[in-house]
Amino acid sequence: TETQKLSIARRRVALQHTIDEFNLAAERYLGQGFDEDEDVPDMNLAFVDDDTDAPEDDWQEVGIEPSEDGPAAVFRPEITVIPLPSNIGLARCDELSVTDLVAQEITLREGQANNLLHLLWVHLADKAVLFRTTVCPAKSQARSTRAWAQVHSVQQVIRLNSHIYMKCRQQLVKLEAFGVLEKYQLLDKKDLKTSAAVADPNARGQRNSTLPWFWSFEVQADSTSSDLMTKCKVHWLRMKSLRDRWAEELLLVEHEMRWTMDFFIFKSRAWLARAEGDAGN
Repeated sequence: TETQKLSIARRRVALQHTIDEFNLAAERYLGQGFDEDEDVPDMNLAFVDDDTDAPEDDWQEVGIEPSEDGPAAVFRPEITVIPLPSNIGLARCDELSVTDLVAQEITLREGQANNLLHLLWVHLADKAVLFRTTVCPAKSQARSTRAWAQVHSVQQVIRLNSHIYMKCRQQLVKLEAFGVLEKYQLLDKKDLKTSAAVADPNARGQRNSTLPWFWSFEVQADSTSSDLMTKCKVHWLRMKSLRDRWAEELLLVEHEMRWTMDFFIFKSRAWLARAEGDAGN
């Protein structure tokens, strides 16, 4: 819609202002001639998708191409290459005597990769739950359509996060951070497939199922302080409290049933004794 296009245009203008400020600040560290090297890498991303019906030709590196027509197709600051060590090259950093910035970007990229893997956890789990609770129970065409719309919405977010992760890893390769790359492996199409073991680890047929490598990846430093982890802890405590309450209720119901039966037996014996006494008189 026109409103959405206007909102996108405003965000692009704000992003361009941020990039301009970053470039001005970069001159203080890199000097005014930092952009003399014209051999700047483009913004290619490796598309990772779990769509097994897609043709194999789609499994390749593709560039970000403008999809709009007119001025909006020209003004796209989101694909601007900013002056980072991974973009200007290690040799150029050595010429400019700013090799200390390489270690800083490696640290930032590592944190970015941790955040992206954590987002993949969340959205893949969300997708698995949607399949289990929304898609499978849908009986009518309307409900099925709405359910699949939710799944496709989550899938788009998964695609975006996987693309950014692959770009982040590509930048780490340019920085020659081989020690870090041993932890952050390549994503494969099968890694993004929805597994029932995520939504229900105790489901039947999961004995030999294994989750992709990033499900056991340690991102404690980044996720422990996040709002999502706090919500998960609160949710876990609430569920544990609810479970303990159910266990207590079950125990009380069993005792109450036993007490009720004992009371009825006691009353029946009392009435039998009273009946025998009345009969004797």
